[in-house]
Amino acid sequence: MAKSQINLIGNHPSYPHPYERWLACNDVARTSSKCHRSLTALIPSSDQALIDWLANKLVHHHYTDFRLRKLKEMYSTLGFPKYAEQNRKLPKEDKVKKGNATEILLTEYIEACLDKKLIKAFKLKYNPNVDQAIKGDDTLMVDLIKLKEEEYVKLYLGEAKFRKKPSKNVIDVIGLSLGKEKLPISYSFLIDELARDPSTEAMADALDKYFIDEIKGKGNLMYTGFLLSDTDTHDVVEKHLSSDNPDFILISVGVDNPEELINKAFERAEELLSTPLAI
Repeated sequence: MAKSQINLIGNHPSYPHPYERWLACNDVARTSSKCHRSLTALIPSSDQALIDWLANKLVHHHYTDFRLRKLKEMYSTLGFPKYAEQNRKLPKEDKVKKGNATEILLTEYIEACLDKKLIKAFKLKYNPNVDQAIKGDDTLMVDLIKLKEEEYVKLYLGEAKFRKKPSKNVIDVIGLSLGKEKLPISYSFLIDELARDPSTEAMADALDKYFIDEIKGKGNLMYTGFLLSDTDTHDVVEKHLSSDNPDFILISVGVDNPEELINKAFERAEELLSTPLAI
């Protein structure tokens, strides 16, 4: 049986989360081939509080705690600008910036809907070539649920796209990327990353005993598409969205100027990193 938007990812975030202030939610009536959560802007993309929020997310998704600590330590030295550039993690390539920001927005949205932090690999922190997109799953998040008498895993596999203008093509691409036969390819990578840190090694052990096909077979693999585009997004998605995957949801975000939002957020993130003591 096809799941509803709330069954798949939970309710839209509530006050005081920034997503509640930024976006109005419309869970469009579910059909056998369409599960669409339509989000539309309540405030302009130029809103400074929104830009500041996204800028902080950009910093913390791209930089490890270790690197931020070292930037703060080096800030008062003459060599700080050179050091900061040598350890730059924010991309300068326009396409990569848009892709990374949209993936981050998807990650943050799913966690906000579920009102909990999920297990995830911050792949952007470990990209050796920051101006090139990393291959593999856009996002993969894990919810390890421990009840009194049972333990199980839910997976949230995501595909995130930015477009200045929405189109049938991008909707089809998201749908094909999250078809019902698709399985995540970065689950073992996530476990390996957890195992590197003694503080999360036990979590890695717990996840390592699960098989992806068994998780999917129990209905615990959720497919989350995310499209950030302009104010026509709702109508274009409604016209073209079709999927035979009962566990797939497309989250559309239609705002007045998505490109300005991302560009301004990266500019603000660069400002924060230029004086990192306040981060």
